[in-house]
Amino acid sequence: MSIQVRALGTIAILLVLALACGGTLLLLDVRAIAKVEVYTAFEGAKKSVRDTLQSDVEHTVTLRQVVASFEGQRHVRAALVNEKGKVIVSSEIGHLEHPAPAWFASLLSPPKLSAEISINLPKYPCVVKLTSDPRSELAEAWSHARDAFVTMLLLCSATMAVVWLALAQALRFFRRFQMGLMAVSNGSYETRLDTRGPPEFAAIARGFNHMAERLADFSQSNTRLQQQILSVQEDERADIARDLHDEVGPYLFAIQVDANAVARSQNPKERELGTAIREAAHHIQHHVKALLRQLRPVMGLDFGLEVSISDLVSFWSRRNPAIRFELAVAAGPGMDRRSEEVAYRIVQESLSNAVRHGEPGMVRIAITDEKDHLLVCIEDDGGGLRSKEQADMSLGHMGLTGMEERVRALRGSFTVEELEGGGVRIRALLPKVREAELA
Repeated sequence: MSIQVRALGTIAILLVLALACGGTLLLLDVRAIAKVEVYTAFEGAKKSVRDTLQSDVEHTVTLRQVVASFEGQRHVRAALVNEKGKVIVSSEIGHLEHPAPAWFASLLSPPKLSAEISINLPKYPCVVKLTSDPRSELAEAWSHARDAFVTMLLLCSATMAVVWLALAQALRFFRRFQMGLMAVSNGSYETRLDTRGPPEFAAIARGFNHMAERLADFSQSNTRLQQQILSVQEDERADIARDLHDEVGPYLFAIQVDANAVARSQNPKERELGTAIREAAHHIQHHVKALLRQLRPVMGLDFGLEVSISDLVSFWSRRNPAIRFELAVAAGPGMDRRSEEVAYRIVQESLSNAVRHGEPGMVRIAITDEKDHLLVCIEDDGGGLRSKEQADMSLGHMGLTGMEERVRALRGSFTVEELEGGGVRIRALLPKVREAELA
């Protein structure tokens, strides 16, 4: 249950309880007032009749006039009753345009009052009977109580509306705050909250904006550091490649020359030994060339990304003829050298991981131009990702981390997912970054 529903429900319960308590107190007060009013009116009527009858009454005409004087009164009815109990004449209270409901009258009606005043007329003994009638008082009380209850109900409704609006405004702010946090967690550090509004919310918004600004600064610094690290890595690769080429290459060539000389010896054992040395040197040269090819792919990028990746696929295809490679490269203009290097490295590392660890039957490489981005996708049908314990210690896992760092340095996105039925899909979305943006 949301906090808005719980808050409104709690306030609604409190208001209903307040209405119930207020209504109960109001009814008790109305009942007490009605009782006092009716009792006072009844006692006054009784005294008035007695005062009137203190004079000599010679006939019922005078008594009829006494009873008629009660016609239209609000709280007392009078009746003239003869010795046989027959009502000679009686009065009625005033007409009620809006009488109180029956449940209200039965709930608040005071005890009924009555009095009989005996009159000994010559030949006409009779009785003046007075009876209380609270209907007029109850009708007036009902009108006041109804108006008061409606007023309280409207006040409670207005209170609920004001509270609902206040909660809705507060929750809108927190929803924006939540959306801002989600945006920041996804890397959108330019997200800002409106600082207008209540001072408490404004303070939270300013704190959020300050946090986003600091994170944006940290992200830019981190991006620059990652770019520097990648640049250092490329320089280090170039240095290693140069050392291999300049230092190891000549010695291998010298070993081959010496091995050829030994192989031309008249001694069969020396010829056999020379041939073995020559083959070993040739094998080492072959692997050194492969290492140079992996360490210095930049040379191939001079002819374009498609040519460089095709050359890389040919390299693995010659060594693994059982694997079927599918290549589709559609890279348009707009990619700078750094982005092309990252795309090449992703394909290079993905192919190496797939061939060495996945034992696939098919590897598909697709590079698609998507307006402002370049989509690099490599899929294989091999054994899939290994367990976390093995992956954390493997060079393949380190390669994935390196790929992700490269993509992140360009502010792109990188995902690795295990396909249903086996295999791995690696996707990288690289923005078409200009050199000026990386400077």
